[in-house]
Amino acid sequence: MNNSKTNSILSSASNYIKKNFSSVGSIVLALIGICVVWSRLTPYFFTFANFKNISVYIAANGIMAAGLTVVLLMGGIDLSQMALMALSGMCVAIGYENGASGLTLILIAILAGLLGGLFNAFLITKLRIMPFIATLGSQLVFRALAFISTSGRYVTIKDPLIKFVGFGSVLGLPTLLLIMLVVYIIVWFVLKYTQYGRNVYSVGSSAPASFLSGVNIQKERIISYVICGACSGLASILYIAQGSVALNNAGTGNELDIIAGVILGGLSMSGGKGSVVNTLLGILLMAVIANGMSLLSVSSYYQMLLRGVILLAAIFLDTIRGKGSD
Repeated sequence: MNNSKTNSILSSASNYIKKNFSSVGSIVLALIGICVVWSRLTPYFFTFANFKNISVYIAANGIMAAGLTVVLLMGGIDLSQMALMALSGMCVAIGYENGASGLTLILIAILAGLLGGLFNAFLITKLRIMPFIATLGSQLVFRALAFISTSGRYVTIKDPLIKFVGFGSVLGLPTLLLIMLVVYIIVWFVLKYTQYGRNVYSVGSSAPASFLSGVNIQKERIISYVICGACSGLASILYIAQGSVALNNAGTGNELDIIAGVILGGLSMSGGKGSVVNTLLGILLMAVIANGMSLLSVSSYYQMLLRGVILLAAIFLDTIRGKGSD
């Protein structure tokens, strides 16, 4: 009898979460609620300067999250994004020290990220290594190369274009934020209106069925990891731009923040469900939480604790959604 009641409660909870925690509206409500709480606790939250800080804070992570969205929709995972971002940044530093400037530096960053994504794709599609293990290993490779490339040195970069990316604005909006929004518009368009986008959802929902319908699954997975890597490369420019320095330890300790934000946004780790719009809201939610804790001078240890709790909650919600759809 007790087991029957427990199963009934769990079933009801699963259905409720599936219906109410998978929509854009639920994330918006959570954002509003958290904003109300922070505004009551600190007078500095609802200020234009703070909202600008949040938009700058989410820019680089937001771009990487857009790339991760494509991979997750296909049922994959990428744990190497932060390390690849750091390595791409050091490639930019090497280019800068050898006379490269402006747009060339941006192209170097994107190319370095693209090659890193291609390496991940090779491990997964050709060597048949599970995505989790493959990208966990490549994370260590990329991070080590980031240190080896400049013998552990940080490199100051004073390029005018990079400075404009970090501190400039267009129509009153930070350049960092505009770059992120352009990336989201492109990814949204590709996923919604192209054959590749339809294939991404198809493979994520059922790889065997997609194969039988003529989809080249390996090709689509390679493209998804290349996109993810290119986004990490572009994000490195934004990280460098904020401090005018390339750091080989950039992103250390924050490797799972992007995954937590994407899953909070409603993407399923099993693939085939979600949208890049939800991803943006999930990343924004994580940023607002982090911003409020910083304004309240919450200890970094407690911030780490809360990030861990949020990650576990995100995975739990994803699990419940999966059960609800069975």
